[in-house]
Amino acid sequence: MLYLLILIIGGIASYFGPWWIIAPVALALCWWKAKTPKEAFWISAFATFCLWIGYATFLNATADVNLIDKIAEMLSGGVGLLSKIPKIVLVFTIMTIIATSIGGFAGMSGVQMRRYFK
Repeated sequence: MLYLLILIIGGIASYFGPWWIIAPVALALCWWKAKTPKEAFWISAFATFCLWIGYATFLNATADVNLIDKIAEMLSGGVGLLSKIPKIVLVFTIMTIIATSIGGFAGMSGVQMRRYFK
């Protein structure tokens, strides 16, 4: 239930708001529904992962400009080991590491804040 709430509300909020809006959504919903910090972290992280992979795939498929190539070139510099990794894998990996960390820690913070204020 918590996973679906984060996915649906976070998806709607991400469509209309900035990229980081998933953090307050995960924090508020985990404050309300999660039982343990571990549960809140993993459910929030997985929901954020699924949401970001889906939204990034949608944006990549519908964009007029290939931003993946531009971002990957900026990250790898065109030389070294990072230039050997497929560009979409590089960008999506970095993006999901950042997004899942933000979502997971925000969800865990929601449970911890609820415990603090009790």
